[in-house]
Amino acid sequence: MKALIVYNGSIEIEKIDLLVEKIKTEAENRGIECDKVKNNQIIPLYDVYGEARYGQNMVLKDVDCIIFWDKDVSLAKYLEDLKIKVFNKADAIEICDSKIKLHQFLSGSGIKTPKTIIGPLAYYKQNLNKEYFDKIISELGPNFILKEANGSFGMQVYQIKNFNSFTEIMEKIGNNEFLMQKNILTSEGRDIRVNIVGDKIVGSMLRINEDDFRANITLGGKGEVIELTDMQKNLALKVHRKLGLDFSGVDLLFGKNDEVILCEVNSNVNFLSYEKIANVNIASMIIEHVMGVLNLEE
Repeated sequence: MKALIVYNGSIEIEKIDLLVEKIKTEAENRGIECDKVKNNQIIPLYDVYGEARYGQNMVLKDVDCIIFWDKDVSLAKYLEDLKIKVFNKADAIEICDSKIKLHQFLSGSGIKTPKTIIGPLAYYKQNLNKEYFDKIISELGPNFILKEANGSFGMQVYQIKNFNSFTEIMEKIGNNEFLMQKNILTSEGRDIRVNIVGDKIVGSMLRINEDDFRANITLGGKGEVIELTDMQKNLALKVHRKLGLDFSGVDLLFGKNDEVILCEVNSNVNFLSYEKIANVNIASMIIEHVMGVLNLEE
């Protein structure tokens, strides 16, 4: 068996390099020939009839599967067009990568999320006035959360407390798509990351940040192993299955009386923090899942 791990070539984050290397090592420990390649080292080529071709991408030749640790949806779709098995699937990555698409995809599924308003499309930059802002706070309250549709590590998530902060953020995000959500004050600075591989929850982490409304470890949050309630387990698995994901990190919020509220879903999650505190090997579980799907035995 020959596998390939694709990851982003435009960011230099040590923990991503470590994560990708660990998956590679776990694959090789099982006798799988495995290499890693950055997304910008692949040239997605289609011929004049729109057929996907390997072209100069010799690294893709004879590859049985690709573990796609990136959000480059167009590249993932190209790889699928070459009839290569991709984990996770391109469609699932695309939905998870857009907070707007995720929210609309789950609409009508009975999964509780914060009350949400989707921002208008802008071709250059937003030009939203006080009247628009007043309509937002009439629905979400004077202290609400604004999120760019695409973003990672909590970096594109903002807390809006007044019209001035709203206009400042609008100027900052330019024409990026965004949505606004009711601030779940009972979950401020804390959430739960549920790690799922295949059809099984492999571990969960309570994240707490005493200095920020965002609980992300990257922003200073601290993690500890947590046992989920049945409601938390059921919601996380329901979302994971509905999206057709092979592996994911489902983030849950605490509503009033610990009601379970979905925050977001990550198709390629940084699991190293959880591995460290729980002494588990999620990279190994991912390889086992891939081998199972491909009907391979060790």
